[in-house]
Amino acid sequence: MTQFHLTWAVFVLFLVLSSRRASCAAHDRPQGIEELGNAQFVPAADLQNGYFFQKVRDLLGSVVDHAGAGNAPTLAMTRLRQDGLKLLQDLGLWDPQEPGQIDLEEMAETVGKQLRQFVGIQAWRNVSANCLNNTLQFFDDASNGLPYARQMISSDGELISEDVLYDWNIVKLGNVEMCQSVKQWNPDAPYETQYCDLAYPVDPDNYAVIGLCFPANCSVDDLQHLFQPVPFIGPYIGVSCVGPYPWEPWAVVTVCILCVFLLLVTMGTVYHVMIRQRIQANLAKVAVSVEKRVDGQSDENSLQKADIELQFGSHGTASVFVKKDLEANGHTSHHNNGFVDVEGDVADSKEINSCSKEVRSRDEKAAKQNVKAFGLLDNIMMGFSSIHNGSKILNTEPTAGNLGALNGIRVLSMWWVILGHTFSFMIGYYDDLRYMFTTLTKSFLFSAVVNAGVSVDTFFFLSGLLLTYLTLKHLQKANGRLNWFLFYLHRFIRITPAYMVSIAIWASLAIHFGQGPGKHFLFEGAANACRKYWWTNLLYINNLYPFPGDLDLQCMGWSWYLANDMQFFVISPVIIYLLYKNAKWGMGLIMTLCLASFGVTAYIAAYYGAGVGLFPAYNNNTVVVYGSASVDIIYGKPYCRIPAYLVGIVFGYIFYKVQGKPFKMSKGLNLVMWFLSTAVAMSVVYGIYRNELVGTFPLYAAVLYNVFARPAFVMAVGWVAFSCLVGYGGPVNAILSWGFWTPLSRITFGAYLLHPIIMYTIYTSAKAVYHFTYMQWVIMFLANVVLAYAAAFVLSIGVEGPVMGLEKALLGGGARGKKN
Repeated sequence: MTQFHLTWAVFVLFLVLSSRRASCAAHDRPQGIEELGNAQFVPAADLQNGYFFQKVRDLLGSVVDHAGAGNAPTLAMTRLRQDGLKLLQDLGLWDPQEPGQIDLEEMAETVGKQLRQFVGIQAWRNVSANCLNNTLQFFDDASNGLPYARQMISSDGELISEDVLYDWNIVKLGNVEMCQSVKQWNPDAPYETQYCDLAYPVDPDNYAVIGLCFPANCSVDDLQHLFQPVPFIGPYIGVSCVGPYPWEPWAVVTVCILCVFLLLVTMGTVYHVMIRQRIQANLAKVAVSVEKRVDGQSDENSLQKADIELQFGSHGTASVFVKKDLEANGHTSHHNNGFVDVEGDVADSKEINSCSKEVRSRDEKAAKQNVKAFGLLDNIMMGFSSIHNGSKILNTEPTAGNLGALNGIRVLSMWWVILGHTFSFMIGYYDDLRYMFTTLTKSFLFSAVVNAGVSVDTFFFLSGLLLTYLTLKHLQKANGRLNWFLFYLHRFIRITPAYMVSIAIWASLAIHFGQGPGKHFLFEGAANACRKYWWTNLLYINNLYPFPGDLDLQCMGWSWYLANDMQFFVISPVIIYLLYKNAKWGMGLIMTLCLASFGVTAYIAAYYGAGVGLFPAYNNNTVVVYGSASVDIIYGKPYCRIPAYLVGIVFGYIFYKVQGKPFKMSKGLNLVMWFLSTAVAMSVVYGIYRNELVGTFPLYAAVLYNVFARPAFVMAVGWVAFSCLVGYGGPVNAILSWGFWTPLSRITFGAYLLHPIIMYTIYTSAKAVYHFTYMQWVIMFLANVVLAYAAAFVLSIGVEGPVMGLEKALLGGGARGKKN
């Protein structure tokens, strides 16, 4: 089927190019523009009876087998060759006695004349008058060899050439700047020009693309009408032009939201730098004033001996409180984000006389109310301070509990994801596809790039591990009590704002970042998907609705991970609480869920013939059942991806039980476990490598790989983390616990959200396709990493940090003014 689509695309685009180039080669002037402009067209019936197109229809009818309504036709390639040569013979363009002598220039000229007449009659009725006149003038001037028309043609892409047979490159962009500079280089040109590209779907993931130069006053709709009547092809051709994109209402709303965040961050930063110290100084004066007034009105047992102090909370929030030997009288104090609520009433002490009691109560109450009001304001404003949030991100102090190795694992896994995406996202923008698919991807070492997707399971593992470890520690301290409402609410608030801002940027603003061929086509598709399904992302069900879904057609397709992770988070309390109460029952539930997932995945992989790596599907059941071969049946589905998360829960429980206790292990056992974990990880990454000598990859092996590869890989990662935790990681622990990883680890979430947006913005802004070399690929990877983390840092201090600070101020600590 791919071969059919490609052949048709080549055929039709050949006609388009031939008509343009034949205009330059023609010596006989075609019908004048004035005559065509007056719509004195030959009747359509006369054209349909034309000799050339009658022959073309005969050719198409002989080689095209219509499979039925709604289905794409099939093409008999052998019959096409035979009948195609017969057509050339009938047209007098080919002599069977001299098979090598085909007059291609004459053929192009003939095709061009016929196509111009066909276009003039059938299509240009729907084209605007200005576009019509300029287009007809182009053909007229091209036939006369005017320089500006020749420059327009020279800037066209060369899709029809022998190169296609050797490099499989069906994207020919031409020269964008040459097209856009026609008027500048030819002042006598009658109109401005614009560069546009025509895209035809070869398969769901690939398009044949050719760049053409058109008059600037031809809209996309005009050009769409121009090619619409072409049989089998016109209705499927997409047209996009390089140029400024109109600002849609959603883009304006997104800019306004970002401006609000920018304003709040600016206010918080200004407050931090210029205002906060003055307020703290005033509070210090209040404390001294209270001390002086009380000093003259109390006896030796009153506030004269009390220590009135100025203290600072986690944000440096000032607070005034009376520090006395409360514990001796059965009273306790509760520090609450920068100030203390006193449980009990100090005034009940018989040591305090009535006069000192009245003075203390009045002064302390007034001071405390002022500090409380300031504490709430200070927490909110400091939450928006870019300096405060930036300093927290850049802090490289070691992680408590010797879990610093997880930072290195997290960052390196994210880099691996970006490395794989740097290659895979560029596939549609390479000029040497044949080399990539026949040589590069079959390289043994390159398997680490082809199979970079297993690195995503590391994040499922880390998520399950940290959630279980921290929750169990909290349950232990709180005697099994936990506010589960806040448990879910905090998670939603922590992730959703940055997530929704990223979607808004992807769907509405990214199209305005630069200009290039294909940018409109890509980002308009993304915008349409997001307008239709954004609510599924907000509810974290975008991996399940619409079912089964297609990652390439989702709103922000890489967000399937967040949907899975949130779904796992929702059910995790049942597992974690059961582990806390009864470890055997908890582990039993985990094993049950794993076995159920293995069974479901095995059935799906076997029934739908799911391939692995670059191996195609083993059958077409996905087409039979869902009508498409690209639907997501395994990759983004929670019932297939949960084992990695469950492995993380198991290791989180182990960390909880082991941390802080001595753990001894022989060097021999440690070396054996390191060897086994390394072997397992390498087997997952390189085990599916195949070449002509190794042979094929059978279906049963593909099923086993789909079921067990990902949990096996994260078990290997789990051993690395465990070994580092208990002190047997050696140099690996030193590397993974390096302070360099700590700031990067804090903004990895933002890098995950933004790096595809950055990549697609760069790739679609390029004015030429890329030629793969290892050096060029590495340079692009490094650029993607740096830009992704730089953007993530901005997202963190501009959205994540302020939202978390606001949540802390309003839902916890000083915001409530009461003990937790």
